[in-house]
Amino acid sequence: MGQADNKLRAKVAIVQPYVPTYRVAFFEGLRARLDEHGIDLTIIADDPDGSQSGRNDAADLPWVEHFSQRQIPLGRRTVRLGTAYSFWKGCDAVVVGHLGSSLDTNLALALSTFRNIKVGVWGHIGSYVGDPNPLDALVERWQVRKALQVFAYTPGGARLAVELGADPRRVTTVMNTIDTTALDDAVAGVDDHEAAELLASTGEIDRRKTYAFIGGLDASKRIGFLADALDRVWDQDPAIRLLVAGRGEEESLLSRASERGQVSLVGYADARIKAALGRKSRAILMPGRIGLIAVDALALGLPVLSTTWPYHAPESEYLELGESLLQSEDSPQAYADLILSESKSEPRSLPREYPRLDGMIENFASGVLSLLAS
Repeated sequence: MGQADNKLRAKVAIVQPYVPTYRVAFFEGLRARLDEHGIDLTIIADDPDGSQSGRNDAADLPWVEHFSQRQIPLGRRTVRLGTAYSFWKGCDAVVVGHLGSSLDTNLALALSTFRNIKVGVWGHIGSYVGDPNPLDALVERWQVRKALQVFAYTPGGARLAVELGADPRRVTTVMNTIDTTALDDAVAGVDDHEAAELLASTGEIDRRKTYAFIGGLDASKRIGFLADALDRVWDQDPAIRLLVAGRGEEESLLSRASERGQVSLVGYADARIKAALGRKSRAILMPGRIGLIAVDALALGLPVLSTTWPYHAPESEYLELGESLLQSEDSPQAYADLILSESKSEPRSLPREYPRLDGMIENFASGVLSLLAS
């Protein structure tokens, strides 16, 4: 492509806290889709910190520009100092996180009044995963109203954006998901025999009494709560087992259950291990935050056992209460009782219906085109 043509191409940036491995396929697909429209997309990301760094899932890619932020705790809030302004200042549009304490978001929206840059915000929109800070909530309402395009993870967030004052024509429902291509192939290809071989290190498996956990072993997943519930399950039925696929800073909380053989740690799960877990377990345990595990569960055809804890992520909307989502009251004993009760029935068979990555890419690309046209 010639130099003159390059000058006609729009430049768009998306600012991220960091780029986890599960986001790579989305960003690659979005870059390719926008390229078809003559748009260059750059991802600008910080490095993971805290519990994020414990997951060891950060991607380092040539099309990601890195910047550094300093985090300062202020009571229950964390303020991030430092912006990616030098990377996005020359862009036609920038999509920043919907976060009251984000300097990049507030700077971009403030500058959009005086400079020719179009700003969109992307995120949950609602305070799904924690109680809202009054100041943050006030700023985030302003962000939604000020942004030329709002990219909401799910329909619930999109509805809230409109309630907060966003123009419905400027709200994109992204349908946040992950790339399930490899998982779909593995589910179709891994039979019971191969599943047993892949999980051979865990010993004999009785599917009726076996559950799976897939995800990071950190505070958001309430591993301590899970360990407490497993103690209570052990007292009632030591035949019930949990196969854990994931790593994280709270892994040690499962040591007691692991030592007695109730829990088997299988490490990080690739698509074939996940498919094997789908074959050999009856449900996914997730007493903590339900996020994109909802997509994994639906792809595997497994229900999720959780609680009425109020801080699940937007993707929990993909699950249907009483079918793909089974809940107990929010106590270790009630959760243990749910696990025990479910293990006495035949495993459920669920339809494998869930948001697909190509749809998410198309939704987001459509929102970017709308942002540039505004």
